[in-house]
Order: sequence, then C-alpha cells, then structure tokens
Amino acid sequence: MSAVTGRRLLIGYAALMAALATVLAVWPALDSVVWAAIGLASAGAIVHGIMRYRPPRSGPWWALAAALIAMMVGDFIYGLISDAQSAGGPAAPPALAELAYLLMFPIVAVALVGLTRAGTFLDDRTRLLDLLALGSAALLAAWVFIASPRMADGMSAAEWSTQAAFTLGDVIVIVVTVRLVSAAPRNAAARLLSVGAAGMLLGDMAYGVAQADGGLHPGGPADFAYVLLYAAWGAAALHPSMTELTAPASGPVRPARESVHGLGLALLLACVAFAPLILLVQALTGGVHDGPMIAVTSGVTLVLLVVRLSDAVGKHASALRRERALRETGTVLVGARDAGQVAAAVKAAVATLLPDEAPHAILVDFSLTDLLPLGELSAPRIQPVGDIPPLWSAKLSEWDHVLVCPLDAGVLYVAGRRRDLLTAIDAVSVVAGQAALALARIGLTDAASRRDSDEYLRAVTEHGGDVVLVLDDDQRIRYTSPSVAEVLGIWPTPFATLREIVAPEDRDQVEHTVARARAEDRDGTRDTWSLRRPDGTRILLEVIFRDLRDDRLVRGMVVTLHDVTEDRRTEHELLRRAFNDKPAAQNRDSSARKFQ
Repeated sequence: MSAVTGRRLLIGYAALMAALATVLAVWPALDSVVWAAIGLASAGAIVHGIMRYRPPRSGPWWALAAALIAMMVGDFIYGLISDAQSAGGPAAPPALAELAYLLMFPIVAVALVGLTRAGTFLDDRTRLLDLLALGSAALLAAWVFIASPRMADGMSAAEWSTQAAFTLGDVIVIVVTVRLVSAAPRNAAARLLSVGAAGMLLGDMAYGVAQADGGLHPGGPADFAYVLLYAAWGAAALHPSMTELTAPASGPVRPARESVHGLGLALLLACVAFAPLILLVQALTGGVHDGPMIAVTSGVTLVLLVVRLSDAVGKHASALRRERALRETGTVLVGARDAGQVAAAVKAAVATLLPDEAPHAILVDFSLTDLLPLGELSAPRIQPVGDIPPLWSAKLSEWDHVLVCPLDAGVLYVAGRRRDLLTAIDAVSVVAGQAALALARIGLTDAASRRDSDEYLRAVTEHGGDVVLVLDDDQRIRYTSPSVAEVLGIWPTPFATLREIVAPEDRDQVEHTVARARAEDRDGTRDTWSLRRPDGTRILLEVIFRDLRDDRLVRGMVVTLHDVTEDRRTEHELLRRAFNDKPAAQNRDSSARKFQ
C-alpha cells in the first residue's frame, strides 16, 4: 500500500470512531453494542497495522490488541448492566466488568514492557523508575487532597478501593508512554499511545466522580475519554512509525549521559517516604481515610526502590568485574608478542566484560583497515550490522547491532544484543585502546628488530663475496648485501621480488626453488641456478634458502647465493687434464698426430 492509502485508512478509521462516538451520545441505549463495535474496530486496527507494516517484534502490539479486547469485554458487560438498570431490572454489581478492567492492566503492562525493552529509544530504565515513583507520589497527593474528599460520601469501600487501583494503573501507564514520547518526540505512534493513556486516566477519573454523584450515565465525559483511548491506540498501530518503536536503530548508537549522581535515588527515597508521611498525618489528625490507596502507593514505590537498588548493586558488581578483567587484560597485553596473541587476549577480555551468558560474536579484522572510511576508525560506537564491511556483515548477519572499536592496525567488531553492548561499550573501548597500544608496541619492536637485524647482516656481509637476501612474506626483497652488484651485475629496485631481478628465461628455476622452500618443513633448501647477467655472461650459483620468518630478529626468508662459476670451471679443467694425462689418452693423441 502507498502512503496515500495509509492516510486514507487513518482518516477512515478516525471517521468511524467519530461516528460510533456520535451514536453513543445520541442513542445511549445502544451503548453495549457501540462499545463492542469500538473495541473490535480498535483491536482490528492494531491487527491490520501488524500485518501491514510487519514490525520486527510484534509481540507488544499483539498484547496491546488483547488489552483493548479485555477492556471492550468490560465495557460491553457494563453496558448490558446499565441497560438492565434503565429497564427496571436487577441492579447487580458489575463484578465481571471490573474483572475485565483489572485484567487489562497486566496485559497493557506486558505490551509497554515489550516496547521499552525491545525498542530503540529506551536503553536505561533508571529514569523510567524515577518517573514511575514520582507519578505514584503525585497521584497519591492528588487523590488524598482532591479526589478522596469528593468521593468518600458517595461510594462504598469496595468501589472506592477499585477506583483507586484503576487510577494508580492509569498513572503508571501514562508515565511509561510519556517516557516513550520524551525518548522519541517525533514518533507519531508514541504520541498516540500517550494520548490514549491520557484518555484512560481522564475516563477513570470522570467515572469516579460520576459514581460519587449517583452513578455513571451513558454518553457522559467518561465515555468520550474511553473512546479517545480506543481511537488513539488503534491509530498508533495504523501509523507507519509503529515499526520504529521495536525496530533496530538506523544509525550509530552511543550511550546516554549519566544522570546527576545520587539525584534520582534521592528523589525515589522521597517518593517512598511520602506515603508513610501521609499515613502519619491522617493518623494524627483524626483517622485514616485513604488506607488502601496509601498501602498500594507505598507498595509500588517500595518495589521501585528495590528494583532501583538491585540495578545499582548489579552495576557495581559489573564494574568490579570489568575492573578486574581490565587489569588482567592489561597484564596479558604487555607480554603479547604478535597480533595473534593480542587478538586472543581481546576476545577473552570482551567475553568477560559482557553480561553473564550474553550471546555474542567477536571478530578482529587486520585486513580491511585501508579500505574503511575515516569515520570507521574514529570513536567506538554501536551501529547496525549492515553498516560494516560486507565481508563481516555476512558473518554476523544473525545479529542486529555490532560494537565497532578501532585498533592500531585493525578494527574490533563485537556483535550482540544492543542493551548488552551498551553495558560494555566503555570497558570494551578501554580494552581496544590497550590492544592498540600493544599492537603499536609490537610493530615498533618488530621494526627495530628488523633494523638491527639488517644492520647486523650488513656488517657481516659487507666485505663478503656471497649475496645475502632477506625476503618478506610477499616475497619482496627487504635486505640486499652489497655484493649483489658484483655477483649479479645489478642492484634491485625498492620492493622488487626475487623473480623480477633475474632474466625472463631464468625465472622458472627461481620460482621452482622458491615454491620448494616455502612448502618444505625442513630448513636449508638447496639448489643450483644458472643465471644470465646483464652483460650476457652466465654465472653458476649455489642457492640456500633458510626459513626464518618465525625468528623475532629476522622475520623473513634468508637467501644465500654463492658464486661457484670459477670453482666449476676449475673442476672441469682439472678433469680435462686428468683425462688427457692417462696413457690411453696419450696413445690417442700420438695416433692422431701420426696420421695427420
């Protein structure tokens, strides 16, 4: 469907809700049927939005649809009872309706918890807990000083307690939705969810006032507030932004700034102490009038305090574990001798820094550094897996987010759940910094060792007749002894290979020997080459390959070329003379001269 079709669908849905609200106001006797139509229409809108937009995690939206169905059942039953009362029937208490209403709150809680845990906007529940505690305390103050005096004379104790429970649930729901809006102010679906929660709170307050004044009449302010709840939550699912509430972040994610130390906890402690303070004041001034509300509020704020303290203890334990892991990792990296040991130490450290049993995958890339943009090598950050190089995004495709940390000569990728990565991003960044320093130290040590090795070889071979070459892993010549000009008649150009410094017709024998030397396990591969010099003469060389790539001082393949041209010529001359000095050779020579 196009965007125009989506807008038309929203307009049609709003017109349907407005028409049903009009019917409810004009023909109150049809309220049970109208409530059933409103509830089914809003739940159907949520189901349609799920099927149309396919959010990454649809569970919270299905729970929201179930909550509207539960509320619709309560409204339908309450409407039937109201119709029976208006017809002079028995005035049975709407126990089933109240049960359906109470059942709605845990289902809504499941939906909101799913949105706050699976969404991309809320990463730390500390602020949410503080808002919930503040909202509960504010609700208690409004109830004790405003609502309770008006309702106390017209409601029974059971009705009064039920109304208090409804109002407290409404405040919790509206606080969570407002937190969603504050985290995503441009998300239309979050704003509509907050509007629906406000409608539920206003409806329950109007319902309590109406009950205190003699009973709820269909078509009153409470009914229109409930219609707003149904309409807003259904429209939230029909808006395309509903997918953003549960979708992975579309760009780099950085941890949120920490709040002022101790301020949130002090606020929470004040909210917890507020309910006992109200109870004490009422006990000292003539009797406790709001016991159930005070008890429920005190219990809620106490639970929030316990959760807050539990989170603080957990963070402290995680900080101690990370500190110990960082110390151990630093000790290991100090003794690391190559990039492989650094990578192994980093992987072990990251596995320790992440939360216990958190699924993850770790990759250390030393190959694509030169191909990455400058932003990839800046500060550590969390981003979608699809934004990293395709070679690694294919291997990490089962994850949504990856933590990218630059190293001295590579990049560290840690894939996992977003909330786990946010927990460990600072500590992993420290490990990445330690690893970068270790890699820089190893690189500088290797460079210094190679320089010292080259200087040593130069000092040893400067006045020698043999040619000594040192080849890197890519077969390029890193060091050449001065005798190469005298023996081969050339001086290799920088970054030349062994194959490039010989004549084209001699390259096959060179490549054959190099392949043997790299394939054989034993040290000291030997061969004999016949090479043509630039002046056209040929020389015979004895070649010895020694694989010293694992030697810390050499880090390469050492090739020794010994010129045996004169030795072989002398050997041939001696053989010729020895052959000619034999008696048989002398007789043949005498016969040849005789018959000339």
